[in-house]
Amino acid sequence: MDLAQWFRQQLQVSMDGFLWAVELIPQDRLYQEPRSDRWSAARIVYHMVSYEQRLGLPSILQWTGGPLPVASSMLEDEMKEDYLWGDGQGHEIQKMLADFKSIRPQQLEALSRLSEQSWNEERETVWGQKPLKWVVTKTYQHTLEHTDELLKAYLFLWE
Repeated sequence: MDLAQWFRQQLQVSMDGFLWAVELIPQDRLYQEPRSDRWSAARIVYHMVSYEQRLGLPSILQWTGGPLPVASSMLEDEMKEDYLWGDGQGHEIQKMLADFKSIRPQQLEALSRLSEQSWNEERETVWGQKPLKWVVTKTYQHTLEHTDELLKAYLFLWE
């Protein structure tokens, strides 16, 4: 299996699925929490952009010579993200979606430059010593996880 090609396809398809799931949510509900214990669709988009900028892309770029991303603990990152999100005011959905759409192609391009051997090469990451295929799998899984949240919000539209 050509891992580079497979992962590029999956990252593209998962991005398309995520964007489609956001579009399913009615405009007047994008900033509403579907349930008290769940983020709004806009908050999920904000989180995805934050993850892709802070960890997703920089972690892949480590295999092209980039530095190890700076990461705090998961709790510290989540608290900082919650603080920056606030009540969502000033975080325009179209801008966040455009940011997300601009990051994923950078990941795809970086992956296209790597050799087949790179996929099993381990490096120190924010998650510990991991091979590239683990790092890209994490980004793929993360996209699917939040696509699932958006789809649940749509399917059970604030029951």
